Amino acid sequence: MWFKQASAMNAPINRSILMIKNNDLAKKMGEINFNATDGWLTRWKDRHDIVYKKLHGEKQDADASGADYWIETTWPTVLNKYGPENIFNLDETGLYYRATPDYCIVLKNAPASAGKKNKARITVALTCNMTGVKNLPVDYLSNTNAWMTSFIFESYLRKWDSTLDHKIALILDNCTAHPNFSLKNIELVFLPPNTTSLIQPLDQGIIKAFKTFYRSDMRRQIIDAIDDGQGNGNDIAKNMTVLQAIHISHNAWMKVTTSCIVNCFKKSGMVPITTNEALELDLPDVPVDISGLQIDKETFNEWLDVDKDVPVYQLMNDDEIAAEIVSHKEQGNDVEVHDEDEVEYAEDRVPVTRSEVFNAINTLRRAIEEHDIGTNYFDTLNNLEHIMMVSIPIKQGQITDFFKKT
Repeated sequence: MWFKQASAMNAPINRSILMIKNNDLAKKMGEINFNATDGWLTRWKDRHDIVYKKLHGEKQDADASGADYWIETTWPTVLNKYGPENIFNLDETGLYYRATPDYCIVLKNAPASAGKKNKARITVALTCNMTGVKNLPVDYLSNTNAWMTSFIFESYLRKWDSTLDHKIALILDNCTAHPNFSLKNIELVFLPPNTTSLIQPLDQGIIKAFKTFYRSDMRRQIIDAIDDGQGNGNDIAKNMTVLQAIHISHNAWMKVTTSCIVNCFKKSGMVPITTNEALELDLPDVPVDISGLQIDKETFNEWLDVDKDVPVYQLMNDDEIAAEIVSHKEQGNDVEVHDEDEVEYAEDRVPVTRSEVFNAINTLRRAIEEHDIGTNYFDTLNNLEHIMMVSIPIKQGQITDFFKKT
């Protein structure tokens, strides 16, 4: 959990940082006698498909070459295993469910009053497949900040997995709330980093269609309430409950058309597009004039994007990560526990000899000279050599070492 959060912030993580952080988190979880070793770290990396790579400078926000490579190499293997009806995409979006437009139509000399932007929010997780199916059951869970967390996400998928009698693939971005774990019927397929805006189907217009229908339905309810004498639009929105928001959200999601979803899968590059094929999203027309209340297209789009960049998952500190893990274990849930971690590789390793260490350092010196890498690295090797001289004492020989055994 900590590693995924740090990676999402493009923080370079090496072995020593991981070892220190492992021990810190273990203590916070009450594992006083735990000590991270190379063997533990190796198995941890293997379980989570984590590898060491050389850093190559900063990438752009959207990695077009990475997206193209994934579509050309990984995606065909998914298509070969699953039919379109069994390939799903899931993504979350933040929703300010009480937010109202900043502008409205008023009489020329009348004041335009509005309160502070209402940022009451929910996080909505939307799921659909390549053929446009989206009629999954609606679940509601809560926490203080309306975050999607790894445990909520995992419990949702395990519940869904238990209802399936066949195999499906679920396409996901690699946000910290999406842990990688095994399920009986659902295979998790993760998109490469920095590619979701390019190849995740829900990001190609499906989420926008959902929010368009939500805002339109919300506006319709406000107008009906005004006509019934229940108050002004801001007061009505302010008093909207979470359950009302969920009801409007469900109706809005059901209005997203099959053609919209299919076209967004095509736009992502996951479905071939025929020449000159139009990719229509089937959104409600704006502006709309209902009962004398009109919202122009520009204002509607601003209203639509008011929660566009709202974070949907929690960046937790060490104490919160430890508390989540401990709580999960106390509830009897399956937290990664591997008995083989008690046996460390160090017991089976042959100790590295003093001569092997210094031969390796000399080999590195020769490589630096031959490839003209830079003389500044010699200082590093000299310091390392000095540390090794102190750390690996010379083994005192015995007189019997000089006699040949017969």
